[in-house]
Amino acid sequence: MKLCLSIAPNSMRDSLKMLQQFRDTSAMIEVRIDGIKDFKLDQLLKQPRPKLIITNRRKADGGKFNGSANQQYQILSEAIRLGAEYVDVEFSWEGKLIKDLLSQSNNTKVICSYHNYKETPINLVALYRKMRKTGAHILKIATTATDITDNKTIFELLKQARKDRQKLIALCMSEAGEISRILGGMFGSYLTYASLSEKDKTADGQLTYDGLKNLYRADQINHYTKVFGLVGNPVKHSKGIYHHNKIFSRKRLNAVYVNFLVYDLADFLSKFRNIFSGISVTMPFKQEIARLLDEFELDSVGLGIYNTVIRKNDKLIGINTDLPAILSLLKKRTNLRGKKVVVLGTGATSKTMAYAARMHKCETTIVGRNSSRTEKLAKELGCEWITLDNLHSLSPDILMNGTSIGMRDLQQNRIVPKSFFRKDMLVFDAVYNPIMTTLLLDAVGAGCKIITGLELFEKQALFQSKLFIGNMK
Repeated sequence: MKLCLSIAPNSMRDSLKMLQQFRDTSAMIEVRIDGIKDFKLDQLLKQPRPKLIITNRRKADGGKFNGSANQQYQILSEAIRLGAEYVDVEFSWEGKLIKDLLSQSNNTKVICSYHNYKETPINLVALYRKMRKTGAHILKIATTATDITDNKTIFELLKQARKDRQKLIALCMSEAGEISRILGGMFGSYLTYASLSEKDKTADGQLTYDGLKNLYRADQINHYTKVFGLVGNPVKHSKGIYHHNKIFSRKRLNAVYVNFLVYDLADFLSKFRNIFSGISVTMPFKQEIARLLDEFELDSVGLGIYNTVIRKNDKLIGINTDLPAILSLLKKRTNLRGKKVVVLGTGATSKTMAYAARMHKCETTIVGRNSSRTEKLAKELGCEWITLDNLHSLSPDILMNGTSIGMRDLQQNRIVPKSFFRKDMLVFDAVYNPIMTTLLLDAVGAGCKIITGLELFEKQALFQSKLFIGNMK
């Protein structure tokens, strides 16, 4: 799959500066000329330069061009005469105008585009067949993903085009559609569009050229690429894409790790289980996924929480890498025998922390805001429990936070008063963005030893990487 850098400059000066920057690269560049008030095609298309797609999109089709279809035709006709490698026209054009452009095209490839900024229609195959009748060299279908499963519709369409030997660019816009821009090459997409930077995106959900090229290696993805990813909601702040893709690249493995933004877990697994070879699972699905798995790792059965899934022999196998990671980090800092442990929260991470403590017969107390939920979890694990407003009555050796309080996007509430900490305490926070949370800063200030969420992430991700790579053999 080719990578195409999409730029939308405001002036000829900016246009030529950008093209000069990429003059010696193999990158293809789409120039959105509809935003250039003083555009001059003869200057844009003057050699030497990269291969260019000239796009002049009308307002009705999501662009900025105010002219008529005939004026648009004249501009693209001139681009063909001046040697543009590609021109982009909308499917909403009259068929005669498209055929007239094709008759002039010579060495220029005509891309016929359809955009839907609201949804991913069910009848994409019917639309695709109508677009084929235009005779355009390349078709482009860009829809909006309102759910991760809309990408599967795009992938199925690409499979059909591959059977038809039809060159097709197909992708989903929006954050939920990001994976279509990365994985399109698996299913035969002709190219994918990228932005120069995060602030220079020309479409919703577009990824940067550097990210597609160097992080995901999207131009190397093919039918044999193994797909791994993070399933959760939210997923955009996860470090997994950097950790796992770096390892795949270093080991020269034909594999990629992506973020799956999921709302309906069962629907996602049903439609994507034949696409991925393994997934990491984060909130809010670590417990829900248990009922959707085929097999379980024995060490995790008593816990009932799975943050890693391997697909092997068409079966989904649940594993928990948080548990061994937590135990490893605790044992590195202290002897767990006879320790008093306090765990904040009642979610999946908190439950895993408490389970780890109970495995070593620590005197464990779970602290939560909701008394019924806290009591239920404590009884399940054989722990003591209290509500958060009674935290001051405890004096633990180890304090562990499994809640999301402290994350960068959440209010920086102080859930533990500074007076609670004492010098010989070990404080473990699962939050890793930021690395030093308010909880950890207060703990350091009191002279406590700490374990950061980043340490937990890296340790469990290392275990995951071994499982992922082992599943590629």
